[in-house]
Amino acid sequence: MTACCHNSAACVATDKFFSKWSKKYAKRFRKTGLERTQEYLLEGIRKEPVVSKRLLDIGCGVGSLHLTLLREGAAAVVGVDMSNGMLEQAKKLAGENHLEGRAEYILGDFVAESKAIQEADITMLDKVVCCYEDYRTLINASTSKTKAIYALSHPKDSLIMRCIFTLQILVLKLFRSSFHPFWHNWNDVQKAIIDQGFHLLYSNSTIAWQVLVYKRTDSSPLIVSKL
Repeated sequence: MTACCHNSAACVATDKFFSKWSKKYAKRFRKTGLERTQEYLLEGIRKEPVVSKRLLDIGCGVGSLHLTLLREGAAAVVGVDMSNGMLEQAKKLAGENHLEGRAEYILGDFVAESKAIQEADITMLDKVVCCYEDYRTLINASTSKTKAIYALSHPKDSLIMRCIFTLQILVLKLFRSSFHPFWHNWNDVQKAIIDQGFHLLYSNSTIAWQVLVYKRTDSSPLIVSKL
């Protein structure tokens, strides 16, 4: 376990909370494949070529997203997660798919580990920003490592989701859990990404989650795909 997780109560709490679900997540991926939110993320990412691209998967979980892209020809991935259980399952799945030679895994908080992580062509954060209290630091650190495509999902900005998140936070506090998610101003989150030099390439959503894929701004015209 990294120094971050030794010293941070938040890292320890996140590790404990998600590790207990890791085998269930891996079993579901083996049985049914990607979740709908993940399918939308990859749909947006595939707006640009993925073959031979280097991936950075922050909060990678059991590896569903990056393992799918590696099978499609992506060159390599660095997967970062605070949950030891999730990374153990990701390593098993990589081995089962004969992809272990192209996957590197780091246990810890991405923000704390970011200086040692190389730039990637494609960065992914599936349901990650809502686990960080200081989202600006996370966005600044992760966009600085992104050469081209920046893909994320966050809770849909609706009254229903706001109420669900608020209730979840209250329940976790009631049971004295050290881990709980965070409801941010999602417009501010999106603006923070754009301020780092990206424009929106793709947008989609489920009932609960907003999916956004950005491209680093260059001379290409703005293209927004929304289904």
